[in-house]
Amino acid sequence: MPFQPGTTRRFAVAALLAALTVSGCALDLPTEGAAAPALPMRIAVAERSIVVAGPQGFCIDRPAARDGPGGAFVLLGSCAAIAGTAAAGQPVAPAVLTASVSAAGVQAVAPQLPALNDYFRSAAGRAALSRSGRAATVAVQRAWANGGVFFLAASDASGARGQRVQPEFWRAVFDLKGRIVTLNVTGLQTRPLGPEAGRATLEAFVRQVQRENR
Repeated sequence: MPFQPGTTRRFAVAALLAALTVSGCALDLPTEGAAAPALPMRIAVAERSIVVAGPQGFCIDRPAARDGPGGAFVLLGSCAAIAGTAAAGQPVAPAVLTASVSAAGVQAVAPQLPALNDYFRSAAGRAALSRSGRAATVAVQRAWANGGVFFLAASDASGARGQRVQPEFWRAVFDLKGRIVTLNVTGLQTRPLGPEAGRATLEAFVRQVQRENR
């Protein structure tokens, strides 16, 4: 059946979709070799209340970062790719990482985890995950919750603008300091991530962001 949220669930899902809308910008990327003026490992957003950092070997693409009252978006890539030199260091599994932070005051995601599982398997939820907005392009392979974090493994057959990424992606959603944080991991077409590598990278991303904000 299509997902029919009640008032409480509708508010939580609406807040989550706002974060997902911001994260859709992640695919309008500079080329992998684009240079950046600096190689920050972390960045404070959302009125400096949330620190975003990736696993070892990932750096912030500062020109792509966006932060405002409606939420924040952060793009991370291989430090070597952003700097244009291998000497900058590389992650074990190169990928494109994104982080989206919702506006303040949203309802917590943790109590809504069963609703999110149902929602993202529905046509409306798959359309929200699709880069083209079409549910038919998205297949959800797995969705699970652990420690208050909602995890999702899916694929999107839609074409991506900018950097060429593989169809498969891994996403995590969790509460942090009164905001909803959405983390996304996508491999490159030239060096795609397997299921285990994608999941491991996402879990390491979640742990790093949580560690930075303790």
